[in-house]
Order: sequence, then C-alpha cells, then structure tokens
Amino acid sequence: MKRSKLLLALAVVVGAGLIAFKANLLPLGGTQQEQVKLLDPAQVIVLRTPGGMLEVATLNRVEDFGWQTTYTCPILDCGKLLGATVTRLRVPVHYTYRVPLAATWELRPDGKEHVLHVPPVQPALPPAIDTAKVELETHGGWMSPGRQLNVQSTLRQLGPELERRATQPHYLQMQEPHAAKTVAEFASKWMREQGKAPPPRIRVVFRTAGAG
Repeated sequence: MKRSKLLLALAVVVGAGLIAFKANLLPLGGTQQEQVKLLDPAQVIVLRTPGGMLEVATLNRVEDFGWQTTYTCPILDCGKLLGATVTRLRVPVHYTYRVPLAATWELRPDGKEHVLHVPPVQPALPPAIDTAKVELETHGGWMSPGRQLNVQSTLRQLGPELERRATQPHYLQMQEPHAAKTVAEFASKWMREQGKAPPPRIRVVFRTAGAG
C-alpha cells in the first residue's frame, strides 16, 4: 500500500515538472520548422526484367601459372639436394562477368540522374581458356620427380586457380566500368521495348556482396 502511494506521488511530481518546463522554458527557446524531403513514388521507375543472367563484361588476360614437385625426406632436404621439377603454363583466359536479373529493378531519381542499384557482379565459372594458344614448358634435374606427373598436377590445379583469380578485387574493379555501362544500356533499351521513355542519365551502383 505504501509503495503504491509512493509511485503515485512520484508520478504527480514528474507530471507537474513537465508542465512547468513547457510553460516556463519552452517559450524561451521557440520552435523550428522545416520541410521534410519525401520521395515522390511517382518518380520511381519500376523496370520489369526478363529474368536470368545478364552478361555485362568480359576480361581477357594472358595468365601465367606455375607448379613444382619435389621429393621429401625425413632427415635430408631432398628438395634442395635432388632438385625440383617445375612446369610453367601460359594461357589466354576469358573471364565473363554476369548480373542476375531480379523480377523488377527500381530507378530512383537523384538530382539530374536516376540511380539503379543492382546485385553484385558474379563471374561465370569456370573461366574459358583458349586451349589452342596454351604454352607449356617443364624443366627439372635428372634426379627430380617425373615431368609427366608434374604436368598432370599443373593442369589439375589450373582450374581452381583461375576461379580464384576471377573473384580477386582488382579483377572485379577492372571490369566494373564496362559492366555498369552494359547495365545502363540494357535498362534503357528494355524500357523502350516496354513503351517507356528512359531517363537521360542512369548511374549504376553494384551492391556489395552479402548485402540485402
């Protein structure tokens, strides 16, 4: 009972304090009014897409890849003692990058341009190689491991290595300007085919991988 009376008394005191604050202090500070910027839904352009994957850029590079095999011994350094068998491979590689087409894309106005946010670019795996232009050389000492075995290991490791390189940040950065141009051109062309006038300028922003 005493606790209830105490809580009621505190509530009365707090209420009286708020009333006094509003009556005596707020008029001294005044109020501030300003416009709240709202995005007009009519300015958002919803673009339906055909779905699937859109190829946006291709990066062509001549890649070098090396692999070596050495003997291992429990006591001696057989790699240094008997030498290594080393295979070097050079091959033209075509890295193709794609963007998944969602059911719809939204172009939102931003000043004098429209911004289109699209999913992150994905490499098509495995990358395509020009087998007709493969350069392969192998060398080793007369006591180093067999050359044929090392060549086979090199070819087995080539695919995973090229897939790793396809996702390297500087590879993605090199293709991004071309990818953005392709996406903007696709959006404009698709809008015309749907009977809509595309905005004069579309800036493409690729979302970060893993972002919603």
